[in-house]
Amino acid sequence: MKQQIKNRKTIKTRIIIYCIICLIILYKHINVLADSYANASLSDCLQIALQNNISIKIAFEEVNGALSNVKITKGSNNIQVNGELRTIEILKSDAANSSFNVPGKDTLIGLFIGASATYKLYDANKSNYEQLKFLEYNLAILSALKIKNNVMRDVKITYYQLLLAKKKSELLEKLVKSFEIKYLNAEQLFTSGQRTMVDVSKAQVDLTNARLKYERAQNDATKIKSTLVSLMGMQSDGFDIDTAGFDINNVVKELPYNYDELLQLALLYSFDIKSAEINQELSKTQINIEKDKRLPQLNVVASLGYENREIQNGSFSESLSDRGNWKPTFHAGVSANFPIYTSGVVSSSIDRAMISYNKAIYNVKTVTDSITSNIKSYYTTINDIKIQLDIAQQLIDNAKKYLDLVQKNYDIGIITQNELQDAELNYIQANIDYMQIITDYYVNFHYLISLLCIDENTLFSKGAALK
Repeated sequence: MKQQIKNRKTIKTRIIIYCIICLIILYKHINVLADSYANASLSDCLQIALQNNISIKIAFEEVNGALSNVKITKGSNNIQVNGELRTIEILKSDAANSSFNVPGKDTLIGLFIGASATYKLYDANKSNYEQLKFLEYNLAILSALKIKNNVMRDVKITYYQLLLAKKKSELLEKLVKSFEIKYLNAEQLFTSGQRTMVDVSKAQVDLTNARLKYERAQNDATKIKSTLVSLMGMQSDGFDIDTAGFDINNVVKELPYNYDELLQLALLYSFDIKSAEINQELSKTQINIEKDKRLPQLNVVASLGYENREIQNGSFSESLSDRGNWKPTFHAGVSANFPIYTSGVVSSSIDRAMISYNKAIYNVKTVTDSITSNIKSYYTTINDIKIQLDIAQQLIDNAKKYLDLVQKNYDIGIITQNELQDAELNYIQANIDYMQIITDYYVNFHYLISLLCIDENTLFSKGAALK
């Protein structure tokens, strides 16, 4: 008995230890997730967006729905077998010899129960309907890929906008501190009679403006962060991006293509152009469908089961329950269906399909022209921004040289601290302007890439994308 109690205690102890170990592992795992969300990289954000973004999920559900429609259409063109319960009519032996027989008077009402099979022996639209659904499936795939492409583009843009906004806030925070020192110096100099009240007021206004710019930058960073979190389909609690080791100069990438090559890539891979071309094929297929509706449809129909011809003789329930009244039966035949007179419905439907086809042709031209125009616009803008970046970089270099020179003169007592702070402010403002230009470059750069609909790694392997 003591040994059993000891064994039980040992088992309980082991279970408790095991639970504690599991809790520790789970806690560490949660901390790892929290740390990854608190210091998310661009690849982390892209991966989270692929998994959680609602628009992407809905788009790929549409793809699944389109695939189901393809299967439904193909299945409906094959043999269909269904259980069947229906009434039948049997001509009476003593029925009047006339061209028309009156149901119930010249015929007996019976009941059939069994299985019926239907097969489309000939339908000119059989392949047309399958082609239509297959094109709609391809269109759904392109739509999903376009949505995914746009979400990835927006995540990249928003991620770097947030990075640059944080860097801008850091610079503006330095600006505020610099203006605070300048304001305190102005007050001290005013007290000693070396500055006027106007100088103090100006320093106070500069400080207030700097604080306002800093608060706006903080608000902008918060809004951009909310946009990024929304794109990733997650909560903002505990989420932040990793700014450590961020080199602002690595943001700028050079496209290894000229304008003509970019246009060629867009014409090859653009989701919008391919979607417009598929819509054109859809309209053409719809024309064939409307034309082929004038042709007959032939169906083979077969039924196998039991029929009861004694329902009208005696009690209905007794007639059904008597097994002797149910006789095995088999029926087979061919049915044809074709239009004779439709009041112009068929011809009008063809005309309507032709109009849709013409509109689809115009839409392909419109989409192509729009993409061509957008590529030219983004390409031109990027080249213009490159020039602005060179000028902005020169301003930073000059501001840094001036700041170093002023610092040396301040160290030997030639100039005042206010002049040194002015030089620092110029240098900070030059960096802020440079970051704003880089933000504009990055936005235009990724909008241009998104029009090409190619993976970045493939795009930057010059020549691979053009094969």
